[in-house]
Amino acid sequence: MINRTIENWYTSDKVTEVTTIIGNTGYGKTYLGLKIGEIYCDNKWPFVVIDKMGIWFTIRSAYDNVVIIGGKYADIALDDIDSYLEEILEKDISFILDLSEIDELDAQELVKGFFDYVFDWHKKTRKPRNYMIEECDSFIGQTGANTKTKQAITKCITKGRMNGFGFTLLSQRFRMIDKTPLGQTRNYVVFNMKLTNDLSTLKSLVGEDISAKVRRLKEGKCIIMTDEGHEGYAVGLKKSKNSASTPQIGKPLEEIEILELGEDIKEQLEVEDDE
Repeated sequence: MINRTIENWYTSDKVTEVTTIIGNTGYGKTYLGLKIGEIYCDNKWPFVVIDKMGIWFTIRSAYDNVVIIGGKYADIALDDIDSYLEEILEKDISFILDLSEIDELDAQELVKGFFDYVFDWHKKTRKPRNYMIEECDSFIGQTGANTKTKQAITKCITKGRMNGFGFTLLSQRFRMIDKTPLGQTRNYVVFNMKLTNDLSTLKSLVGEDISAKVRRLKEGKCIIMTDEGHEGYAVGLKKSKNSASTPQIGKPLEEIEILELGEDIKEQLEVEDDE
């Protein structure tokens, strides 16, 4: 029985480290990402989510201190990001870049420009902030990713820690992520995986064959590998609603209500309520 929980492990030093979360669909990868986001909200540590899937808005079902930029539940439209970005960063406000309603080409271009900007901003300010990238292989994949976008993100990963960058990379497979950012990972969080190629990659990364343990992991259980070794953890329950659940026949999808953006943040950013 695994008694260790993510709260026991995820301390403030992780903000400026690279953590890679890998696992098959349905075992808790995105759930854990959101759980980590909640830890940031509780501690008021600043973070950013790059969300192509439009699922991270649900964190606002429990927390009102995260700004949503773009998507169905936007506080700020993507087109207006340039007017707010510097102030949001300077004031240590957490935010989600929801790219779910724009096409692939526009998403790649926006993300490339975004990381070019924040690289210069961090170099100037050296303020710590973690960047969580859902389905990160879309942007830093071994194949298929836009070259310029991948280069912009990789530069932040490889050269940015001394200036306050940290990353949380989420993907279904090790083999889908480019080797350079993957090799910069300090913490590997692994959910259930079955493919031999990915288990082989895991062995080469951590120097130990734990494939039998990984194949047996149940939903909500993971193994965390660091320089100190590896241990099993339970994700535990999060406070926010979950939009990443698989639809089931005969079960209506749950309508998720989100909280209004906190008044203090609205005042800081002069964001107006929708009429």
